[in-house]
Amino acid sequence: MKIKGSKVLITGGAGFIGSHLSERLLKEGAEVVIYDNFSTGKIENLSHIAKDISIIKGDIKNLEDLRNAMAGLDIVIHEAFPYGVATRSLDKQFVEEGANGTFNVLRAAVEENVEKVVYASTVAVYGEQKYLPIDEEHPKDPFLPYGATKYLGELYCSTFSKVYGLKTVSLRYFNVYGPRYATFDHSAMVHFLELVIKGKSPIIYGDGNQIRDYTYIDDIVEGTFLSLKKDVTKGDVFNLGGGQGIRIIDLSKKIIEISGADLKPKFADLSEYRYTKKGLPYGITKKVGDQYFDTRNYVANIDKAKKVLGYHPRTNLDDGIKMTLEWMKNKV
Repeated sequence: MKIKGSKVLITGGAGFIGSHLSERLLKEGAEVVIYDNFSTGKIENLSHIAKDISIIKGDIKNLEDLRNAMAGLDIVIHEAFPYGVATRSLDKQFVEEGANGTFNVLRAAVEENVEKVVYASTVAVYGEQKYLPIDEEHPKDPFLPYGATKYLGELYCSTFSKVYGLKTVSLRYFNVYGPRYATFDHSAMVHFLELVIKGKSPIIYGDGNQIRDYTYIDDIVEGTFLSLKKDVTKGDVFNLGGGQGIRIIDLSKKIIEISGADLKPKFADLSEYRYTKKGLPYGITKKVGDQYFDTRNYVANIDKAKKVLGYHPRTNLDDGIKMTLEWMKNKV
């Protein structure tokens, strides 16, 4: 699909991923429209390109506002989601924005004759791994309301493709990190960096053996851009990850080493966990005796994205950590 000269709307475009996508699309010659309610998105993320884009303050819960924003556009990239809400909370925003909002985006796209919708999904749709690395055919059994809502969005995309002929593609992002990350306590890596900058030891929740596949923002932007260009099967799904995993305990040690701090990681005391009103603490899937564990391990099989999209992540973990650390030094 031709990008130069196309008109692209990005929901959540003032956020972490959306703002980086805006930059890339401008460089490729697209006309960019940002649609954001600024609940977690920041106007400062767009200040350097504000004169070159259109910015609409709107909410995906409002169908008419979406329709007005999409009139005459070619592509929608749907990044909006209530990321400020804890992933295992009982907050109604998961339904109002995550589910109903995504339906509204797709409905408005059909009604306004948008050609293609790219949907930002997540590794969280898989739940606890049955095998590694995780490919797109892995069973979907979300552990959190966040993952369940995102998976519902994928099903909506597939349904809208089959019923209405709308071109859609869903991208399962694996543990994205980098400059402009919105909420420092939503990522172990970013939280570790925050603590180290403050001269504090990274705190490990669980036993530290849980594995994550961290993907630098530039690689996510590249994969998302490729999904726009390629003529993929309607309703198709792709993993976008780094393709390599690291244990959380090893990640904490790597961050300390890169920062040059004289620190050691520490394991959380029971009083340091963030508890919910019901169920286990945040970031935990299992309790044995007095010990908490996170039994989720995530490593992306990106063979499909490589073959179909031409996706090849280029930022190694050490370099990504260094760039994120430098940005965060001015934010913490």
